[in-house]
Amino acid sequence: VISASDKYGLPTPKDDEVIVGLLQLTKESNNFTDRTVPFSRSELIQRLQWPDTGQSFRRIAESFDRWTSVYLNYEKAWWDHEHRSWVDEKFHIIDRVSLYDRDRQLKQGSLKLSSFTWSDVLFRSFQSGYLKRIDFDFYISLDHPTAKRMYRFLDKRFYLRRRWDFDLKEFAWDHIGLSRSYTDGGKIKEKLQPALDELEQRGFLEPMSREE
Repeated sequence: VISASDKYGLPTPKDDEVIVGLLQLTKESNNFTDRTVPFSRSELIQRLQWPDTGQSFRRIAESFDRWTSVYLNYEKAWWDHEHRSWVDEKFHIIDRVSLYDRDRQLKQGSLKLSSFTWSDVLFRSFQSGYLKRIDFDFYISLDHPTAKRMYRFLDKRFYLRRRWDFDLKEFAWDHIGLSRSYTDGGKIKEKLQPALDELEQRGFLEPMSREE
């Protein structure tokens, strides 16, 4: 169960990009040895290939507002690798964020004043190896938010085998995050098609005819 504050709401596709960017910064900063990561907003904006504008700085702060307020409640669905058991867990994704205004003036190589801290539960999962490496540059270069979510979901499964079959609604609603208000199969296909086209054009998915 995912809960969010009334003020900030649930994460959006842009917030998904931010969390993937934070994972990338953590890997580059300490290779997942420390859950607190110093950074600058300019650095994160550059990684995400967003325009270096005040709007992007504000959008980063807004994303942190959402991620620090989102609350996850797993009921016998969180895997504890150390004890080899499913467990109930309730946690935030990010425990703490410190944002300094001076980040805007920092130059490359200067002291990074801002920082974020992953939740202890989530970070222990990272350290246990429950992270799938992705081609970050490929991910960021995708135009459609749905294509980005589809790439993240499918890439970790293609590691096991080249072909997967899913129920259309289960794939769209439960894995890609399409609204459940889309109940008609034809409408769901219409919403997914631009992402499928982009991933086919980029060589990630094998093209198939519309009949297939």
